[in-house]
Amino acid sequence: MAKRPLSALKKLRVLQNLTQQDLAEALGVTDDTVSNWERGRAIPTMTVPQFKTLLRVLKVTPEELPDDFGPIVDQPGRE
Repeated sequence: MAKRPLSALKKLRVLQNLTQQDLAEALGVTDDTVSNWERGRAIPTMTVPQFKTLLRVLKVTPEELPDDFGPIVDQPGRE
């Protein structure tokens, strides 16, 4: 069975020892919503307060957030 590529959002979430439920509660969304973001099934839409909370709980700056929260696709020539 092939491994599913890790999500950029999941990597950041796991670095902070957060579950999908933890992140969902902080943002006021469901854990299914977070799961869909991580799997690339939904494009995140959030309010400014939610975005600020996301930055705070993940301990990142806007520049450090990935452009896409879904699975990371390997690109030839990139390491």
